[in-house]
Amino acid sequence: MGVRLPHWAPFLSKSLMIINYRSANISDLEQLVQLRILMQLEVNGLSKDKVTDDYVQKVRTYFQNTIETKKYFSAIATDGDKIVGTAGVCFYEKPPSISTGSGLVGYVTNVYTLPFYRKKGVGTTLMRKLNQIASELNAHKLHLGATLDGLSIYKAVGYEEPRFVNLEIKLVTPI
Repeated sequence: MGVRLPHWAPFLSKSLMIINYRSANISDLEQLVQLRILMQLEVNGLSKDKVTDDYVQKVRTYFQNTIETKKYFSAIATDGDKIVGTAGVCFYEKPPSISTGSGLVGYVTNVYTLPFYRKKGVGTTLMRKLNQIASELNAHKLHLGATLDGLSIYKAVGYEEPRFVNLEIKLVTPI
């Protein structure tokens, strides 16, 4: 006699979950804004009361301007009409590299998967999509800042420790 599963169990099965992947477009704006906020709250350990209307508007304006001008590309994972994961890349030009002749560099940002969809390959697939976009644009390289939770995903798709130490300076005082 087999094990009888609860009536809701199929909804928890990875094999029955249908995740689709595509590039984000302007019609995804509001969901991208919400996922950015969720990612920021989680990564920085902040409470929802830290999210101001001004911040939401700045994020909305950023995505609206950069998606339309193709300065920001986002790969998204969807379950039906709901975006369940996202990974973005901002491209910028620097002087060309001798080894590739390209000065196009991408900074990967806004990598986030809703908790229920984690450990199901969503983040890895999204990162592969970003690598593909960068290759198609003849980018010299991609770089990112990784949390410990995301490190295994980034290494699985080819990211390595940089040859040079990365430094930064914060020029704006956090809110």
